[in-house]
Amino acid sequence: MEELSSEIKEISRFIHSHPELGSEEHQAYSLLVSKLKTHGVDVTENYLGMDTAFLGRVGQGEPKVAVFAEYDALPNGHACGHNLIGAWAFGVACAFAKSGFPKGTVYIVGSPAEEGRGKYASSKVAMAPKLKELGIEATFYAHPMGEWGVGGGLLAITRVGFVFKGKDAHTAASPEHGLNALDAAVDFYIQVRMMRTMVRRDKDVIIGAVIVQGGVAPNIIPGKAEVWLDIRGNDSQYVKELVEKAKTIAEGAAKMTGCTVQSSELGTTLESMKRHPELEELCYRHALEYLPKATTPDQGWARFPVASGDITNVSQLIPTANLFIKIGPEGLAGHSDEWRECAGSVEVEEALLTSIAIAYDLISEYLSSRTAVRKP
Repeated sequence: MEELSSEIKEISRFIHSHPELGSEEHQAYSLLVSKLKTHGVDVTENYLGMDTAFLGRVGQGEPKVAVFAEYDALPNGHACGHNLIGAWAFGVACAFAKSGFPKGTVYIVGSPAEEGRGKYASSKVAMAPKLKELGIEATFYAHPMGEWGVGGGLLAITRVGFVFKGKDAHTAASPEHGLNALDAAVDFYIQVRMMRTMVRRDKDVIIGAVIVQGGVAPNIIPGKAEVWLDIRGNDSQYVKELVEKAKTIAEGAAKMTGCTVQSSELGTTLESMKRHPELEELCYRHALEYLPKATTPDQGWARFPVASGDITNVSQLIPTANLFIKIGPEGLAGHSDEWRECAGSVEVEEALLTSIAIAYDLISEYLSSRTAVRKP
């Protein structure tokens, strides 16, 4: 760790100061690939045909485990702290490359566009079955947070776009010739937001919508309008049922205004997080060797889930444990400017190194003995 610490910090700082949106993380990708190769990590570039994805390998044989690197930013920079996740995975992989280990293989998976942007949006969804085919039997993931902890739920999510089409016309000279697509979109928006009052309370449903297009000028009846809808829940099948209800509402809104509507799924549907208690317990036990306290897996899972992520699709196929790294005050707001500043601070680097040490120890134990976790 002492030998690697300067490089780990350098990577985190560089990625943080050079934010790149999902599917466009060329600088971060090149840096990580180059640095991994210098430490003897065998790297497959452009993994699965994705320009900014890679698969690194240390060791050989079984058991096989993987850690995930992320490095995409948000429009307001690294306000989710993916610079730390990329540096964390690099540190774990290179620690094993330098020190060696009893047996097995450690993969580092460079997974772009976790935030769901661009052509490689939510890349872990495509990667998960391929990693399963490789024989990887456990995966480990770290994410910044306002406190140290292990485990917790993430919601399934589907994003659907609704395009309403009517007919342009002058609002004063010939309104009778128009069909107002914005009226249809607004009616749909109101009704679909009201849907929240009629959903199952045990499914942790969250509904969000935004009108992304509603016309070009107030003196023109808009002939086209578009609404994007997010539906989240702890049950992916129930989310699909709600999407179908939303489509019915959209058809009704279109019919009332004389318009038409077409819907399409935007991006990839993410599943809900699947819990793997034995792997979480292993992670938590090693966390306590370095930390005075950390949120237990049971405490993490007892909380109302408020986010989604493509690691969930991995968890459905391969046992997965999440380690949360404290980078700021408890209750730190995700995707905020404050989060971005915390993720780039000098103070957070000690926590980053600690999280790598925790991961190294727990993976070492897992590789030495499979008794701590069920096989998938």
